Formats: sequence, structure tokens, C-alpha cells
Amino acid sequence: MAHAHGAVFDMEVDPALVQELVGPADALAEALSLLLDGAFRADADRVALHVDVVSDDIAGQVVHFTVAEERATCAPGDAHVREATAVVAALGGMLHTERCSDIGDRVIVELAFDLPHAPPCVDVDALRSALGGEAALREVVIALDRALSSDIADLDLLLQREGIAHLQAWLHRVSGALGMAEASELSRIGLALERELENGRRPRLDRAIRRFAEDAARVFRMLREQVPNDRL
Repeated sequence: MAHAHGAVFDMEVDPALVQELVGPADALAEALSLLLDGAFRADADRVALHVDVVSDDIAGQVVHFTVAEERATCAPGDAHVREATAVVAALGGMLHTERCSDIGDRVIVELAFDLPHAPPCVDVDALRSALGGEAALREVVIALDRALSSDIADLDLLLQREGIAHLQAWLHRVSGALGMAEASELSRIGLALERELENGRRPRLDRAIRRFAEDAARVFRMLREQVPNDRL
């Protein structure tokens, strides 16, 4: 594809990129526009944008957006890079450059994105049938009330503490309670988050744990709606 400045423009997107990732799309577009504008103004023969997934886990994906200029000599375009760096830093991401006179510039933006959120779903009728009736369903709801209420209320305090052991124990307890409620997919997510904590705390993982807690509370509310308050 030819650009107005005369350079050929190419774009490649990693097929592993999850569609509809959650993140600062508008600010990212601003940063990339700055970098691409700087590349085209440098009279590069060819400009390319490469989108690559460099990390993929239960919490989300870390993505590299590389603006590459192919030309004989470097023309830094520092003003564009500086402005884009400020935009990316405000998003919690990183920007670095790779410059070489024989292949041109590479400017890489690294940002973390959350996976798209799917609301939890519990088939209460199927659960009631599997448990053997209303009385058994009521017992499960009461058990969830005891297991989840205080745990979910304490999550903010747990997230403020350093380390992972307390969060892993919390995720294990809540995932077990969700398993009792036949919320198997959400329980699986909780156990996967527990394992992912072995790789260390990071903001997007904490956000995923918060979403998991919100979904667990939503499952519990859906079940409580099936049992009159005077029976709890």
C-alpha cells in the first residue's frame, strides 16, 4: 500500500491476537499515529506496523506494536517519539527504539490488555435437578453464603498486601465454592488465576482477580434469587 508521502506501508497482525481485547484503544491510536507520522515524514522507503503477542495468559495479553522504517540512514524524529513515549507511559506501557543505519528505525510500543469479559452463567434449573430438589439447592446456597460473603468482602484488603500466598488461598477457596454451585467455567478461571500468580503480581492480573470476584458475587446473587430470604 502506497502512502501520500511516497513510502510503501505494510501491516502485519499476529493471528494469536485475541479479538476485542480490553484496553486504552484511543490513546494507543494516538501514540501509533504519532510514530507513523514521524516515520513517513522521515522519507522512509517502506514503513511497516507489526502487531505481535509476546505474552498470553488467563489475565490477558501483552502486545508489541512495532513501527519499522526501512531506509539507508537514520532520521530520528525525536519529537514524535518523545510525545508518543509520554502517551504510552501514561497508559502504564513502555516504548523503546532500535536504530541502525543499515536497516532503519524500529520503535516498539509494549502494552498489556485484558481479555474480553464474558458474564458468568449458571443454569439454576439444571443445578436444582442435579442436586435433587429445592431443599438441596437451599443447602448449597447457604453454604455459598458462608463461603463467599466474607471472602469477597475482604478482597480489597488482600490485594493491598504484598505477596501471593494469601491471594492463592483466597482463589482456591472461592473456586471451590463455585465448583459446588456448578459454575465450572468460572471455577476453572479462578484456579488458572491461582496458578498464574506463581509468575508474580502485576496490575492486569490483579484486575483479572477483581473481575473474578465480581463474577463470583454475581453467581451467588443469581442463586440467592432462587431461595426466599426467610429460608436463609
